[in-house]
Amino acid sequence: MDNDFEEIFGSIVGKGQQATVYVKDGYAVKLYKEGYSKQNIFSEAFIMANLELLDFPSPKVYEVLYVNGRYGLRMDQAKGKLMSEDISSPEKTQKVIDDLVNLQCHLNDNSGAELEGLTDIKARFHNDIKLNDNLSPETKKKLLNKLDKLPEGHNFCHSDFHYNNVFFDGENYMIIDLLQICRGEPAADVACSFVAYNILNTREIAEYYLNQYCQTSGISKENVWQWIPIYAGAILGQVDEEFTPILEEFIELG
Repeated sequence: MDNDFEEIFGSIVGKGQQATVYVKDGYAVKLYKEGYSKQNIFSEAFIMANLELLDFPSPKVYEVLYVNGRYGLRMDQAKGKLMSEDISSPEKTQKVIDDLVNLQCHLNDNSGAELEGLTDIKARFHNDIKLNDNLSPETKKKLLNKLDKLPEGHNFCHSDFHYNNVFFDGENYMIIDLLQICRGEPAADVACSFVAYNILNTREIAEYYLNQYCQTSGISKENVWQWIPIYAGAILGQVDEEFTPILEEFIELG
């Protein structure tokens, strides 16, 4: 079936858990798996269209597609290469993290109030925890009680910001995977990235990221750590089982 889609949309340049990305003639098509939430796809298109009004460094979206039972988004092809392609050594990885921290701090400084229809990150975490059957009732109650005490916040949060979601062409950045963009406390966004780096790389790199972000932004580690068990609980069961022990460890800290 992929061969059929390649004839229509071009060559495959990336595959994730929920979608395959094709490129052709300067456009990319993010084609979701059959059965993927229609609401999420239209929500992502809505968010991308609104981000264009703010000159946000993301691809422009042109249309929602429905082909052979699968939905997709046609957008600009990202220029340059993923920043994860430059992490061949610890030194290069730290340089990439440094650059991404500066970019993330800049994004987090912006107000999410400028973008219509943004979900509040606390509300998203609340729903994700409440509906997560992988959590015991006791753990849900504990995490939700902790979440209720955390601040609201109104800043931009990508919610999945890391080196696999940022392209760089030598001059400009392009940020992808925009469905989870919301508004909230920057510390919550940092918690999401910290957990992601634990899964994508090593605890050492994740700790390096956290140190760099906190030094650059002035946000305390204690503030970020309040959000880490919350986010871990929200995504438990959504990542490969091999990473479950990492998430469970963070949840226990809550």
